[in-house]
Amino acid sequence: MEWKIEKHQIRYEEDGKVLAEITFPYYKAEEKVYEFDHTFVDPSLRGQGIAGTLVEKAIAEVRAQEGKILPTCPYVKEWFARHKEEEGILYREH
Repeated sequence: MEWKIEKHQIRYEEDGKVLAEITFPYYKAEEKVYEFDHTFVDPSLRGQGIAGTLVEKAIAEVRAQEGKILPTCPYVKEWFARHKEEEGILYREH
């Protein structure tokens, strides 16, 4: 699976159709806080751990920028609830 990694999005496409993606625009650019606001996996690919892989890849991108994450996507919120070891990257309002 070849991932397209862009500034605020990671996606997988086949024949020009997006089959999996995560978006993480800035929530507060000056503080390098990214909002994980959308995760999508096409029904034909569900159940293979692809959504989790998207989250992990996006976390790696944010880490490389020394940023923080504000999860607003329901799937991402649930992912962080299951992966307590990653809580250190979460943004907390001051």
